Amino acid sequence: MYLIRSVFYLILPFSFALVSIGQVVSVDKVKFTSLQDDWLMSEVQISTGLNTLSGATSKRFVENVGVRLHLGFKNTNLNSGIDYYYSEVTALILERGDKNTVRFYIPGKVMEMNRYNKPHYYYAEIVVNQTPLEPRSRAFSSGFLSPDSLKNFAKKAKAGSFKNLGRLMPSYLSPLSVVGSDPGAPAYLRINN
Repeated sequence: MYLIRSVFYLILPFSFALVSIGQVVSVDKVKFTSLQDDWLMSEVQISTGLNTLSGATSKRFVENVGVRLHLGFKNTNLNSGIDYYYSEVTALILERGDKNTVRFYIPGKVMEMNRYNKPHYYYAEIVVNQTPLEPRSRAFSSGFLSPDSLKNFAKKAKAGSFKNLGRLMPSYLSPLSVVGSDPGAPAYLRINN
C-alpha cells in the first residue's frame, strides 16, 4: 500500500507538469451541425492552458486570442473544385482552465443554393497577438497529409473566400433566432463591428 501511494504522489506532479507544458490555447474539437432552415453551425471548442508566451502580462490569462475558421466545400461547378469560406473572431481574454465554444454560421439559403451539407476540408487556426500557434490534429480535417498542405489550404481559403465574404458569420453577427443564447462563448473583441 505504501508503494502504491508513493508512486501515485510521484506521478501526480509530473502529470500536472505535462498539462502545463501544453499549448496556451488549443482546439479540442471542430463540429458541424445543420440547424433549422438549413443553417450550418460550425463549432470550434477551445481550451486555455498556462500562458507561457514571451511578454505575457500574466501566466493565468491570455489576451487577443484569434480563432480563424477556414472551410472548403467540394464543388464541381468551380474551376478549383473547392468553394472556400473564411471568417475570424478575436476573444478579448481567456483564463487558464477555460473551455469555450466559438461558433460560426452559414445561412441556410446559401447552403441550399450550393447543395452543401458539411465542408470536406476545414482548419480552425488559433492565433495569439497575431502569432499563429502550432496546430494539433483536432484543429483540421484528416485530408491534410503535411503541414505544408495545411498552410497551402489556409492561404487558398483566405484568398478564395473573397466571393463568399460575409457568408461565414461569427455568432455575434448571426440572427438571434438562429444563434440563441450562444452558451460557452468567450467575450469577443469587436472594434469595427
